[in-house]
Amino acid sequence: MSATYTFRQDRRTWQVTVHWNHERERIKVDSEQDAKDLVRYVHKLELAGTNVIEALRKARTPQVSAETTQGPTPHLRDDLPDWLERQVQAGEIREATARSYRSRLRVWCYPHRLADGRLLGDLAAHEITREMLGAVIRRIRESGRSIGIVEGIRNPLRGYLSDLIETKVLAGPNPAADLKHFIGKGAHRKARRGTAAYFTQDEGPVLIEAAMALCPRWAPFILTGLLAGLRWGESAALRRSDIDWRRGYLTIERTVSDKGHRIEPAKDGEPRRVKMSPALQAALHDHVEAMKLEASVRDWSPEQRALVFPTTYGQVLRHPYFLGHIWQPLLSNAGLPYRKYHATRHTFATWLLSDGADLRWVQQQMGHASIGRTADTYGHVQPERHEAAAAGLDRYLTKQRSEAKTGVDLESVSGSRIR
Repeated sequence: MSATYTFRQDRRTWQVTVHWNHERERIKVDSEQDAKDLVRYVHKLELAGTNVIEALRKARTPQVSAETTQGPTPHLRDDLPDWLERQVQAGEIREATARSYRSRLRVWCYPHRLADGRLLGDLAAHEITREMLGAVIRRIRESGRSIGIVEGIRNPLRGYLSDLIETKVLAGPNPAADLKHFIGKGAHRKARRGTAAYFTQDEGPVLIEAAMALCPRWAPFILTGLLAGLRWGESAALRRSDIDWRRGYLTIERTVSDKGHRIEPAKDGEPRRVKMSPALQAALHDHVEAMKLEASVRDWSPEQRALVFPTTYGQVLRHPYFLGHIWQPLLSNAGLPYRKYHATRHTFATWLLSDGADLRWVQQQMGHASIGRTADTYGHVQPERHEAAAAGLDRYLTKQRSEAKTGVDLESVSGSRIR
């Protein structure tokens, strides 16, 4: 068997030719990358012992039979949201993630107009090509939007089309599998250059002193960000049962959805355990005791009493209220430049790494899926604190010279004694 591809100058298309058992099949594609992908796909079929010619012929006509026997294939704008909902129900992604995907697809993907005048959202899955998705990504990049917007388009499309291929609804290859050419290297370089906002070691005490003076009820809440790296929603959803006082750990297994005001499983659906510093543990202990007294006075229910950071009404804290009535006034009165509350989480990681904490341990405390995420986000902050380590290398040379000199003296002394 052999599979080759050539460029047809007269028709400005690429042609893949496959030979198998004295049979030949030709397939036209729109780009060289599509041709390469198809050749790789053919080689995989061959290794699996599949009749390649028959498989390719079936792959070229499955949608026609589906149209005639089962009715029209669902449009992308109708089928993809349903698939996202099923992913949420299966616990594969969080509702907040699905909501973000739906929003970005609705803004950038579905209304994208193709060269023939159709909208991308009106196409069925088998009609989508890599070049169509590449055009959407280029439009996002030309608009100056972040790599996060691009990933919010690529990730759901790649998962959705991959699922159709795995369930034999769609023939491969996946048009969203490799879009690096359209994304380019510049977007990732720009993302890596962006320094995570954080509070310096001098600003931290100022922030907490202001919080203790202006909003003492919420100072321990802010400390869970600065000293434990909790996201806002994770702190708001924290329960008393999540605190291990004896061993000094917080168990993070749920979060509050900002918009839906629902308590959901923690990000990635995996709980993590965070070590409390002595200052954080002391602040939480005093706060919990105060909340117990308030719960008794106000006759709160067991569910209300379970919260570590309830409002004065015994309810879960709302994000807009926290920003408008607590966080923004706090920074203003403390004389600190405005930063998002998420900067407290960045501060936690930055301070740990600056003080020499192991990168993998910081990754575990932050709950990052990969150590690369931790390194890319925080490995470049406060370089002046790490540059001193270069000068510290000299002590190893000094130690070696000292040991070498000591060794020579001992040898000469021992030799003189023998003589």
